[in-house]
Amino acid sequence: MKKTILILLCITALLPLSAQTGERSLNRRYQSEIRDSLANVVLQRQRAMQRYAEQWLIALPNNEKLYDESFISVGADLVDTLFDNGAMRLDLVYRLSYNCKHLEGYTDDYPLGTYDVDSSNSCRAICALTKYFVSHVLSDLFTAGKEVDITISSSADGTEFSNAVAYDGRYGDFRYCPVVFNGERIRISVDRTTGIKNNCQLAYLRAQSVRANLEENIPALLRTHNNYRYVTQSYKDSINTHYYRRSSIEIRVSDVFAETVARMQADKRQDNYVDYNIPVTTRRTPDAYVLVIANEEYDTPTLPTVPFAYNDGDIVRQYFVKALGVPERQVKVLRNATKADIQQEGIHWLADLAQAVAGKGEQPTPKADLYIYFAGHGFTGLDGVNYLVPNGIDTEKIKSLQPAKKSRCKKKRQQADTAAYDIVLSKKEAARLAGQCLSVDELCAAFKAYPVRNLTLILDASFDGNGRDGKPIPRADRKADSKKKKRKANLRSDAVVLFAAADDKTAYAFDTYRHGFLTYFLLKEVKLQADNIFNRSYQDIYESVERNLNKESALQNRWQEITGLAGGKYKDTWHLLRINN
Repeated sequence: MKKTILILLCITALLPLSAQTGERSLNRRYQSEIRDSLANVVLQRQRAMQRYAEQWLIALPNNEKLYDESFISVGADLVDTLFDNGAMRLDLVYRLSYNCKHLEGYTDDYPLGTYDVDSSNSCRAICALTKYFVSHVLSDLFTAGKEVDITISSSADGTEFSNAVAYDGRYGDFRYCPVVFNGERIRISVDRTTGIKNNCQLAYLRAQSVRANLEENIPALLRTHNNYRYVTQSYKDSINTHYYRRSSIEIRVSDVFAETVARMQADKRQDNYVDYNIPVTTRRTPDAYVLVIANEEYDTPTLPTVPFAYNDGDIVRQYFVKALGVPERQVKVLRNATKADIQQEGIHWLADLAQAVAGKGEQPTPKADLYIYFAGHGFTGLDGVNYLVPNGIDTEKIKSLQPAKKSRCKKKRQQADTAAYDIVLSKKEAARLAGQCLSVDELCAAFKAYPVRNLTLILDASFDGNGRDGKPIPRADRKADSKKKKRKANLRSDAVVLFAAADDKTAYAFDTYRHGFLTYFLLKEVKLQADNIFNRSYQDIYESVERNLNKESALQNRWQEITGLAGGKYKDTWHLLRINN
């Protein structure tokens, strides 16, 4: 009896430990995926900041630039820390530096003996850019109470001091303050009584001026707990002249995504994230061939990025392979594809495969099921035709798509700013843009001469003049040709096209889950149905996606309605189609 009681007591004691272990295992299960997902979010912001910094530097007047060959580097990384209890902390590390190339001579950026930010082109630049990035691009990460570590690097040349330089005490008096000078940890003192007697003190005050500027101009830093570290340098030789002009800032914000990580882990348990737990089927669809086009970044300045298009393309590919059983070699992904890329690397590839699997003979048997997925920008022509906007648009003869030139004239500048928010193309411009795009008709007609069993197009794009994030994309001036009758799409008989939104509705992004609305709810339907998806008709899938998408978009005040078209052969029966017929 005693032995039985002892065993029961041991089991009871181990139960909480077992539960804790299970909870830790559950928390850690998707940590790498969560980290990678959020790191990609940070990467997108870093790219946006780098582009902004480059354009900002180009726009600076020459007398405010440090040097003709100046360049600014912006970095943003996510650093993870894993704890024994299974928790994960993610820190944002932001870096900004101002550098030069091919310097001749070694005149310091600052005039001799000066230390205020306004005396330095490089320090003014890093302070102004950091203010913009923290206040706009990274504002949601600098929440009240966050621990923030700020490292300010500053430099001076090696000019010897013959006399002390006066210090007016604007940043306070310093007694034995820790600093890294030329790689060594030392203590430094400087005050208004003794003044500045060496380059270490001078570089230190320059770093203090940067701190004062940041605290005065960035309200977010008044809400956080800030710890400062100073790195100073002094160079006298001609080899390291680039250091004389180097200024940099590093800001580390602790635990930036605490709430997001907790929510993502909870959502994963509920299978709300379609990027994880992708179902793996044992069924095979050997006659399916898939072209995925993910155009997120356009090289035309007036065409904004398409948020999450890369992620859309990558996860759609995984679903075709894992959940729908398409051989991996039969799924091709094109990123930022031009019209030539889509035609040569995509359409020709699919057409050749359709012909190859049909075999030869007078009446080849259609066997290929072709799927084309597109995430990017769309455009509706004056005649109502829907076009997919590829990369590489030539704007030479499309004035409205050319970047507005800066002008000293206030009126002209206001007009340019206004135009940036409403890109309306004239009749001729609309025709020129349409000529460089791919119409839905053209995509369908490309397979007209080939034996295809089914052609399905999934288009997660806006055609109404607004992109996923609400930013303007080119639209035709409908008033220019309002009397012209709008024709319907001329689809091939065996084609089915699913649009993310009607011509007069925007196709938005589901920001929380990093996908376009249509893409997210299509993938979620596949995920929830798993192998049963093969028994679901197109109509079943369509109605479920429509219902869930309509509800969520309405809740977010981003009303969106999907729409579908079918060719003659499937006009009345498309809803009966199934995957892997």
